[in-house]
Amino acid sequence: MNGRFLALDVGAGKIFLSEYALGGSAPELVNVAVAERDPIAAAANRNEPLVDLADTVKQLMASAGIKPAPLCVMLSGQQVFLRFSKIQGGADDFVAGMIRDEAAEHLPVQLDQAVWDSTRLSVDSDTGEIDTLIVATKTETAADAAALAEAVGLPLASVDAIPLALCNSVRMSMPDLDGCTLVLDIGARATNLVFLEGDKVFLRSIPIAGNTMTNEIARSLAIEPAEAEVYKKESGFVSLGGVTGTDDERADRASKVLRNVATRLHSEITRSINFYRSQQGGSAPVRVLLSGGASLTRHLDTFFREKLGVDVDFFNPFTTAKIGSGAAADDTTLFLLAPSVGAAWRECGHSPLSINLVPPEIVAKRRFKARIPFFGASVAALALSIVCWGVYAGRLAESRERQATAAKKVERDLKSAKQTLDGAASRAESAVGKADAWAALALSRASWPFAIEHIRRSLPRGAWLVSVSQVDSSASSEEPGAESAGSGQYGALRVVARGYKSEMDKLPGKGSAGEKMLSNLLRGPRMFTDGKVDREPVVADGRVTELQLTLDLARPLGRPDVSWIPPEPSAKPAAAADGEGDDDSDSEGDA
Repeated sequence: MNGRFLALDVGAGKIFLSEYALGGSAPELVNVAVAERDPIAAAANRNEPLVDLADTVKQLMASAGIKPAPLCVMLSGQQVFLRFSKIQGGADDFVAGMIRDEAAEHLPVQLDQAVWDSTRLSVDSDTGEIDTLIVATKTETAADAAALAEAVGLPLASVDAIPLALCNSVRMSMPDLDGCTLVLDIGARATNLVFLEGDKVFLRSIPIAGNTMTNEIARSLAIEPAEAEVYKKESGFVSLGGVTGTDDERADRASKVLRNVATRLHSEITRSINFYRSQQGGSAPVRVLLSGGASLTRHLDTFFREKLGVDVDFFNPFTTAKIGSGAAADDTTLFLLAPSVGAAWRECGHSPLSINLVPPEIVAKRRFKARIPFFGASVAALALSIVCWGVYAGRLAESRERQATAAKKVERDLKSAKQTLDGAASRAESAVGKADAWAALALSRASWPFAIEHIRRSLPRGAWLVSVSQVDSSASSEEPGAESAGSGQYGALRVVARGYKSEMDKLPGKGSAGEKMLSNLLRGPRMFTDGKVDREPVVADGRVTELQLTLDLARPLGRPDVSWIPPEPSAKPAAAADGEGDDDSDSEGDA
């Protein structure tokens, strides 16, 4: 992410407004403005709306010369609800539904009365379970942060939680830490505990902090809390046990009070460590990093070093983050900017934990504003497309007109060619018909030889034809002198054959010699449709028999229909018919 970014950390004792440049590989602190607050008054007015600090933020911007930029408002650990859950892995929509169900079941507020977000911490490679952190705040708190940004006139970039921002700050500043690291962020109202171990993260907020020390000192020394706060900062220290080595009775009493408070805090830390190890599967811390204003109380680091038995050091948030030349800040101020540095890392897009508690209506408005340029571009594109479509439609109409003209010309050419082809097809069809008719005529003229040859081949050995004559189907056997006619459409053939009886009896088949002869004739080419035996063989001279059959013709013999032949334009059909008739008369008669 490029550009500038503002982070607002509202503490009980101080308000920090930090300006960062986000253009490089790491955020760079450009400017910082600090406003002192009365921690006692802030603690008494704990529910003071953030929007009431709008004038203070404007004064900080004006005094430090900070220009407007997107703003991140940071909420304390006591203003957010944290829930660590293990979610069964699966599709994104399934996991999102499981996280929502977990938030609805375990958060102390109703989802419709809260702004919440979640982030994935790690995935168990064996079970596929996802360690998930759910963070929520009341809707009123998120709306208050949005109202503050609006009152100051700054766009609200995000609403972050100080414990998560502190976690990002440590992870990005010290990426090579081994083992478990415990960060103690001791502020005025609460102490934030941040456990970091590999991908594991555990957060807890304890209500024992700087204000607890101040109030205990005021009660012990019978002074006002405001005076006790000043005394704590100027002269207070944590007693390390045994002889204090000072003649100031008040200092001795105050140091013992601070030790008692530190002891109570140590007890809560020990309980948190035990819970982290037993319930979260973590290990004991190997180092402790101190952060927050109350952690600067003298000898507090030595106290925890002795009690916890590990290295205790103060956290430097600017080991990898940069400090610009224009950032005029002392070491204490830089030390207290650890949460805002974590928010800046988050805006750079490099942070391990990323949550945003901006109210949904603000997100919706932001998305709508972000889409306005696209809407304008869409309208311009639509107008341009309409213009382009009009130009295209005009050119398309011209092209269609040219194509229609060309198509009409082609149509005329095709019609002319079709007429030519139709005439040629008609002439070809006439020629084919004529050829077929002449072929039929030629076949009909040769039909007598074919018929006689078929009859001859059907005779047995030693038999011969006596006569073959055609009988017209119109003849009637009832007329005086008329021969018996066949029943075929094309008339019949009367066949008379002779042969030796011994050979006649050898014809294949059943029945008499005439029936065997008839069956043999009908079994050949389809020249005859049916037949009958007119006279069975008659014995003559004891050796020769005579057989007479009548065969119905399947087609005419020697009598073609001359009307089949298309006449030539100059031909005379009558003359052609007379010529054919002469040929027919020649072909008739006995064979």
